[in-house]
Amino acid sequence: MRIPSGCSNHKKPVIIDKIKGLIFGAILGDSLGLATEGMTKKEVEEVYGQGPIRFGMDDDQDNHVPFLRDSYRALFEDNDFGDDSEQQLLVLQSIAENGGMFNYKDFAARLKDYGINGLAGLNKRPIGLNPTTRAVLERPDFLENPHQAAAEVWRSRNTLRGANGALVRSAILGIPKFWDGTTVIENTTDSCRVTHPDPRCMISCVIVSTLVARMLRGQDLEIEDELARDMSGSDSTMEEVESVTTFIDTLATDNTLMALVRAVIETNKRILTAPNTDPLFRSPETDVEQTKLYYQQLLDHCLIDPITLDRLQLDKDDSKHTFKCLSASIYAFTREIPPGRETDHFKGILMDLVMQGGEADTNASVAGALLGVRIGYGQLPSEWVIGLRRWEWLEDLVDDFCKLL
Repeated sequence: MRIPSGCSNHKKPVIIDKIKGLIFGAILGDSLGLATEGMTKKEVEEVYGQGPIRFGMDDDQDNHVPFLRDSYRALFEDNDFGDDSEQQLLVLQSIAENGGMFNYKDFAARLKDYGINGLAGLNKRPIGLNPTTRAVLERPDFLENPHQAAAEVWRSRNTLRGANGALVRSAILGIPKFWDGTTVIENTTDSCRVTHPDPRCMISCVIVSTLVARMLRGQDLEIEDELARDMSGSDSTMEEVESVTTFIDTLATDNTLMALVRAVIETNKRILTAPNTDPLFRSPETDVEQTKLYYQQLLDHCLIDPITLDRLQLDKDDSKHTFKCLSASIYAFTREIPPGRETDHFKGILMDLVMQGGEADTNASVAGALLGVRIGYGQLPSEWVIGLRRWEWLEDLVDDFCKLL
């Protein structure tokens, strides 16, 4: 996994800072998101008002609302993280112990053990593992052929299709050989199909991991500049909205990043528009008309400016859908961040996302990863990072991983 010369516009220290930013950004999002996971927006407002939620080692603790300690959240220690982070760390450990390569069968074996014993080194049982993943892990043939086991669950359990459980693992898979797009996509789809072979899950994961890889390369941002200039007159403005109540909605769209998102979706749309024509994107879904409908849903979720976070309706009945999480993450990732304001904007954007409720931990984890790779570890709020439960253990684990680069 050593970084070859000339593969990125960034120097190696910057690349490592971005990778650490991705990992810690994801964990911060997951940890903060536990405060409102599974709640409706109305319930969030009843408990937390307008926020902000107390987290980490914020200086102004008196003006922050403490975590709700109901029967679910009481299972976690203060500033702890959940299964979304633990699955990402499971991928990290698998890559690190396989010489910088991702092997989906090794990951599957670790995931099986994790489902029983939790993550090695944490002395903590898994909490909140999603129903799709649990159903797949219970298959007797899972270790022998995880992809086939997951496909059988997909075929037999219609209610478990299209969920967001694999998306939390995708950002970190943009790191190994980030200069090689084919390897990034192969690793991502292999990981996705271990538990979520639905083509909607697959394209969601590929979009996120490819965005990460292209952010690490840096070169592609220059390529998108011309398209970004073409888009500059088409961006929705806040004048179209009668009232804006959240910080994130006051931020304009970064047209360069939005152009990058559009390019990544366009490049990988064949996952849905021409399913099963590429062995990298094998899926049990064989209805071409259905997958074309999925493609339109993807565009509706991710490429039509929602104007406000409310319009994503992240707390509704379909809150676990992979396109919901993807759209929220892209919306967060593509907000304009003025130079010198990265830390405050990271906090404000994630806090607003979490205050929507729904799958808040998953939404904020994926958004935190994308924001983290964008701004880097050095720009993350230090009071949140060092306030994380097991922060020093995490720091050692991530630093050891980065030594492979």
